[in-house]
Amino acid sequence: MIEESARGATSRIGHLVSLRNLGGVERYFTRFYTRHTPQHDHHVLLQTDEVHSLLEPAYAPHRAARMHSIKGGRWRIPKFLPSMRQRYQFAMMQRLKLDAVVVWNKIVNHPLAFDDNIPLIHFERGSAWLAADAPGLRRYLSRLDGVLCNSYAGLRILQLKWQLDPDIPYRVLQNAIRLPEQAASHPGDRFRLGFAGRMTGLKAPMVALETFAELKQRCPEAELWIAGSGPLEPVLKQWTARWSLNDSVHFKGLVDDMSGFYASLDAFICPSWREPFGNVVQEALAHGLPTLVGNADGLPELVRHGVNGAVLNPGRSRQSLARYDPRCAQGPNEVYDPTTDSLVEAGVLEPTEAATVLEGWARDPALRRGMAQAAREQVAREFDLDRYGETLVDFVDSVIRS
Repeated sequence: MIEESARGATSRIGHLVSLRNLGGVERYFTRFYTRHTPQHDHHVLLQTDEVHSLLEPAYAPHRAARMHSIKGGRWRIPKFLPSMRQRYQFAMMQRLKLDAVVVWNKIVNHPLAFDDNIPLIHFERGSAWLAADAPGLRRYLSRLDGVLCNSYAGLRILQLKWQLDPDIPYRVLQNAIRLPEQAASHPGDRFRLGFAGRMTGLKAPMVALETFAELKQRCPEAELWIAGSGPLEPVLKQWTARWSLNDSVHFKGLVDDMSGFYASLDAFICPSWREPFGNVVQEALAHGLPTLVGNADGLPELVRHGVNGAVLNPGRSRQSLARYDPRCAQGPNEVYDPTTDSLVEAGVLEPTEAATVLEGWARDPALRRGMAQAAREQVAREFDLDRYGETLVDFVDSVIRS
């Protein structure tokens, strides 16, 4: 706990974040908060009073002093009394003497009334892709004093799609991760391809299955391991059976030990057509897996073609997936193309091209091992958790000073 007498040495930062669920934002904020709260004066402004049961232990030591309800404390102020709730929030922020507020990945419908006298920073982690145009969104963007993004793609979405002022101070701050002890061993007598994610249209699990079906014809020893669940799981199982792949495709469901899952693989595919950053890609690289992705959004910021994986052009219409099930083609239409630095219609990978890359990896374990080493070295060098927290605080401090 930071003593009040030492307050002058550090900024007091309020983080507006929801911790009710267990998604990427919640996990990464918790990792940041746990690591850096002892050194810095961070406070949590809870969007919802509930904290997920698996996250609760990380916050228990700071519940009273560092976590604050924005909806009325012991007596929740209902939405139909907005003026009363706003007065409560302004009084709370004055009492806390916040130097800045960081909004984690919420670009519209904010439950907090922002004080014009407190610098406001938006941390973009995917919300800008899905938001609908609304006056409140543009008012919020015009109010900002700074922007953090977990990918350069996120910054460009804000600027190209929502006309964020290019003169607003910004910092690209990619997710941090600890290098795991477990790593893929890449034996020469097998080839296990992995996919991890929720089975929905935009994650394109059907493209992973298409690609594997092509690969299996060339590499009979190949296997596909799938971690996750979702509405398209029955569709994938149906086509797995139709293509006689039941013995080679393994549906693992919701995996508790994801580190063990990654370490059991030999390569990874992330065929998503919209991916602001790519948490599973970073995790796969950290475990020493050559990773294949499409050249869309933030994915090519992680994967370097021919070094730690492959980046292919998603040039196929995603409507080609509708023949398996209409839901396979459902999802956002617009993504960021880093090659042209523009917004384009989302496409998907061509399975024959992807299978050719994977075949080369399957037949050359030494190549995979070299890529694995490069991947883990990159993670250790570029995604350090200590540097992540210090960079965030330094940027917020620079916004406060300006």
